[in-house]
Amino acid sequence: MELTNFVSFCLFAFTSAFTPGPNNLMLAASAATFGFRATWPHILGITVGFNLMVVVSLLGLNELFSTFPTVYIISRYAAFLFLLHLTWKIATAAAPQHPATTEPQATTGSQPIGFWSGALFQIINPKAVIVIISAITAYTDVSDGISASHMTFAGIFLFVTITYTTLWSFGGSLIGRALSNPMHLKVFNLVMAGLLLGAVAPVILTSLAL
Repeated sequence: MELTNFVSFCLFAFTSAFTPGPNNLMLAASAATFGFRATWPHILGITVGFNLMVVVSLLGLNELFSTFPTVYIISRYAAFLFLLHLTWKIATAAAPQHPATTEPQATTGSQPIGFWSGALFQIINPKAVIVIISAITAYTDVSDGISASHMTFAGIFLFVTITYTTLWSFGGSLIGRALSNPMHLKVFNLVMAGLLLGAVAPVILTSLAL
């Protein structure tokens, strides 16, 4: 990868990652409710899921849905149901501050989004899909197979993903400590759930109508 393209891609990757999106909203809500440490499985899930999509796209396996359209149709409906599940988890999460610790403690029956949910969500995350497609189209050429530049491309995405997920989660945990009133935290989670639904649902509903 030439130096000019390298710098350009780094700016693209960091800008697209750190601007608000579905992943950022979910991480902030999770860390505010359950604490930074409890959000680590979610962080790892996003990191693995997103970068696995990067690798799959570089390998050209995105033609799977074109070859098997039935799989694509089923996945669209499953994606919509999965989105509703994640939104509900955020909206109904409750974790009042425990007086003996600075980390929020989850109430009985309330759990943070886990590794697999975070990873699988990347498949229906419109921002993630758009970023990957745009980056591969603009900065790579997969016609000649995988090269060192593609490894650099994937490595940058991996570093950026770990960085932004960690920082957004940490920021969310600071918000959670400030929201000592359980009602305020509840309102915060409802807002995050609404923003998540607003960011992703239109794309999925449009695809279901096709």
